[in-house]
Amino acid sequence: MMNYIKSEFYRVSHSRGIYCLTAILVILSFLLNAVLAWFGRMDGKSFRYDTTSYSYSNLVANPMLFCVMGAVIGIFLYEGNRKYGNLKNTIAFGISRTKVFAGECIVATVSAVFSLIIVISVYIISAVIFLEHTGPVNLMDLLTEIPAVFFIAVASLISGIVCIEAFEKASTGIIIWVTIWFIIPKIFFYLGLRFDMIRNIAMWMPDNFFGVNGMVVNMSQSITAWGTAEGMAKCLMSGIIGTVVFSLLGVILLRKREL
Repeated sequence: MMNYIKSEFYRVSHSRGIYCLTAILVILSFLLNAVLAWFGRMDGKSFRYDTTSYSYSNLVANPMLFCVMGAVIGIFLYEGNRKYGNLKNTIAFGISRTKVFAGECIVATVSAVFSLIIVISVYIISAVIFLEHTGPVNLMDLLTEIPAVFFIAVASLISGIVCIEAFEKASTGIIIWVTIWFIIPKIFFYLGLRFDMIRNIAMWMPDNFFGVNGMVVNMSQSITAWGTAEGMAKCLMSGIIGTVVFSLLGVILLRKREL
């Protein structure tokens, strides 16, 4: 398994895909803060958004973005496995499907962390340099968001890999992923308005407790889901549970999946 992981790291590090994706995100991050600063210089006091608070709030108010990007990286790295015969060749060398899946998850997670560090660093540095340091949303809100959503994003990444490898078409896998992370939580939420037991389950789903659990991030206040010890614990536990569930699901679904 270690040899497979090493070979995957070599493949990923010597292909342009992850670097191009990271570069695009870096450019977008830099441009966002640069454009906010430019409008602030042009419009003077009438433009209220050339602040670090507003810039940080784009990420703090939308923690599911980290989950989406986790899945994007997992799908991006392994969407072509079946199409180009990579998986069939790997299995032919005697590596079990379970070990291949575990290796894919490890490599994709490390790649995602590599991308995250670079993109967030550019985002924060450009915000600090270009924008006025005022507003309710501060750097600590953003920095504490990262550990809060980390395991949830890992669970999303793993589920993305499971979905594209469990179905013949990548488009079908992506639709299933969207259904799992956004549609099913909403169904549970609305059913939970009538049934308390379902509501308790629904409020452990990230898209629900980030969106309707008293989290308010705007130009006047910053109340995050992870701002208390209890909230942070819930974020971490939800992510860890999701990681375990999707890992086990991947092992079960992919073990005997035809190549």
